[in-house]
Amino acid sequence: MTLASLIYSVSLAETGDTSSKSIPDQLGISLGNLIFQAIGFGILMFILWRFAYRPILKVLDERRARAQEIVEKSDQIKRDLSDTEARTRAELETAQKEAQRILADARAQSDRMIAKAREDAVAAGNAEKEKARAEITAERDQVFNQLRRETADLAITAATRVVGHELKTNKDVQSQLINEALANASKN
Repeated sequence: MTLASLIYSVSLAETGDTSSKSIPDQLGISLGNLIFQAIGFGILMFILWRFAYRPILKVLDERRARAQEIVEKSDQIKRDLSDTEARTRAELETAQKEAQRILADARAQSDRMIAKAREDAVAAGNAEKEKARAEITAERDQVFNQLRRETADLAITAATRVVGHELKTNKDVQSQLINEALANASKN
């Protein structure tokens, strides 16, 4: 509505011409009340702008800032978590490699111990064989010497019976016969 139509409608209202009422009059709007209401609304808007809107904006800005901090902190926590997971995976892989190395070292050491035990067993077995051979050789030589003596004694006994009396009386011939019998026995 323009100012001219407003003035026209005010003038009509003063004249009392009710035949051509203006639209605000037809709607039941009073111009004076409208102006007072507009001024009151303007004052209300000024007061709200001055005392309520700024604090509300300040609170909203603070909440927005806190929300932004929370988002940044959560992003930082996610990054830290992923870094921690990566470090954990790396340490786990390192630990697995170390465990595999320790197992390989243990296997190698057990193989060396088994090989040494085998070598020691073979050496002990060979030593036992040599000892047994030496004992067998010593026993064989002892038995062989005993057999020679017995053979010599049998030969002497047989010769004494055959030759009889002469060998009993002549000790030098007897010793010579024993030595010859032993020499022949050792050659065989």
